[in-house]
Amino acid sequence: MNKIVSDYFCCQIPKSVQEDPLLLLAMSGVLNSVSGKFKMYIESIRVEEESQLIFENTKRIKVTTKVEFANHDSLVRFNAIGSPAQCYAHVVDQFTKFVKEYDDKIYLQSHDIPSMEELMDNITFEREKPSTNLNTIQQQVDHWIKKVGVNYFDEMTNLSNLIEETGEVARLIGREFGQQSFKPEERPICVKTAIADELSDVLFIVVCLANQMEIDLDEAFARNMDKKTNRDKDRHQSNPALKLTN
Repeated sequence: MNKIVSDYFCCQIPKSVQEDPLLLLAMSGVLNSVSGKFKMYIESIRVEEESQLIFENTKRIKVTTKVEFANHDSLVRFNAIGSPAQCYAHVVDQFTKFVKEYDDKIYLQSHDIPSMEELMDNITFEREKPSTNLNTIQQQVDHWIKKVGVNYFDEMTNLSNLIEETGEVARLIGREFGQQSFKPEERPICVKTAIADELSDVLFIVVCLANQMEIDLDEAFARNMDKKTNRDKDRHQSNPALKLTN
């Protein structure tokens, strides 16, 4: 969603407007869902009974919005007739109900609007950062927690679980690749599969902690890779211990 944040900023839409779906639709003409799969935009606005006012300074209009969504051939339209505020409120309500059926919701700004310098740094960074799908994993874990796990463990419990699962990874790697050995009948049928399972447990808990602290792992990972590239490129290139031998 970082691109949407940048787009709103470039269009000079105030943060206060971005926090209200009715005002955001009226000013931008577009509403997105959190998952990015759904988008509703104003298709047409027509003045009804142009010479007649409903109330003082309020015209009667007809608003038609269209919803586009991925992996579907059909489109959905919402219509409303009334004052501008009534029309926008109605179509926003319809869009809210629609995306809720897909366990989604309207995307609203919840971050500080970046400065122009931060925005320009972000644009340069976006071109160089690797493409990841950690946000998809975060949503999948959040959905599982709320549907199956009932609720997140608190942060300290998850930290304890993370240490425990990391220990399991260390135990397997230490016995398979280090100088320790497995006890009789302790060795898994496939050590690689066992390590993969334990690493997945570690990843799951890391994602839980990120979700609890509202950390965007896609953004954090990309920035971390950028930091490593800028900081460590020359250091690793000049490290003789890392030079490949023929």
